[in-house]
Amino acid sequence: MRTDIVIGVISNLREKSAQFINEELKKKEICGLINSHGTILSAMYDNNGVMTMNEITKFIGKRKSTVTDIVKKLEKLGYISRQKSEKDARVIVVTLTKKGWDFKKIFKGISAELLEKTYTNFTKEEKEILMGLLLKIRKNFKD
Repeated sequence: MRTDIVIGVISNLREKSAQFINEELKKKEICGLINSHGTILSAMYDNNGVMTMNEITKFIGKRKSTVTDIVKKLEKLGYISRQKSEKDARVIVVTLTKKGWDFKKIFKGISAELLEKTYTNFTKEEKEILMGLLLKIRKNFKD
């Protein structure tokens, strides 16, 4: 088995998973959202629907400018709102809207389908080994 194409395989899996998510969103007639929005929505769901921009940036490990662009798009689509903190005007607080919370069930459903597809024909042990190896690769790239 070739081991020199690991990054290409990981990249291809990322593309395939993004395509799967985008197709599922289209099937469910969810307009405007794309797979990259899911990272922020997931972070928001995991943090009771309220986070600062800095918290989101740290949580998802993306550049501040990238997070700002995605947050602006999600705000335009009505899934979140942004406002300055009452305690510190330099801090932007991001909050899920009703539309954002209403989307959670669909989001979790698509996520479950993606995981099911990902792990088809895997044993529990294989899943754990795979996850361990991927985390080991990621650690190699940490600054």
